[in-house]
Amino acid sequence: MAQTLSQRSWEWIKKRGEFGSKDLSRDMDITLKQAQMIISHLVKLGAITSLRRGYNGAVYAPVDGVTPHLPGKNATSPRKVCIRQRVWQAMRFYQTFTIADIMAAAECSKSSVERYISDLRRYKYVAVVRRQNVRTSMAKRRGHQNRYLLLVNTGHKYPVMSAKGLRDQNRNELVPLPAEKIEKEIEKCTG
Repeated sequence: MAQTLSQRSWEWIKKRGEFGSKDLSRDMDITLKQAQMIISHLVKLGAITSLRRGYNGAVYAPVDGVTPHLPGKNATSPRKVCIRQRVWQAMRFYQTFTIADIMAAAECSKSSVERYISDLRRYKYVAVVRRQNVRTSMAKRRGHQNRYLLLVNTGHKYPVMSAKGLRDQNRNELVPLPAEKIEKEIEKCTG
């Protein structure tokens, strides 16, 4: 596993002995601000001490017998979950849902949810259970939203859209566009 900047800097400091922030910055190919932050952190840990302050800045040296605890990058730390993964998890949880339900659970925008649901509807993963009656007046429509049902729940990884079709990461297969959808697309193109 690759070392962090702090770990690499500590290795350099141990070999170097006395140094200044400009030396660390130049030799480690980092900004002066980064070098100062690393030095400040190591001073707080008691790994280095200030020997003297001069015209060219402070001079530091490592403290004998002290090894600071500088944890590396944690390979098992949770990665940031993408929006579609959060939407997919919310759909799996609710099974029957509205766009507002998914927006609240996945903490994302309406357009993100609508786009993903429309993609999944094309591949028959999601169906509309109860449609909003658009012919009634707005006063009577208030509070009524389309309800959707998750038809195909293949697992925890979200289905990915591509130009070739829908790739189901759980089954590790490419799901082609249903035949009737292809026929409708051909009819649109031919007139």
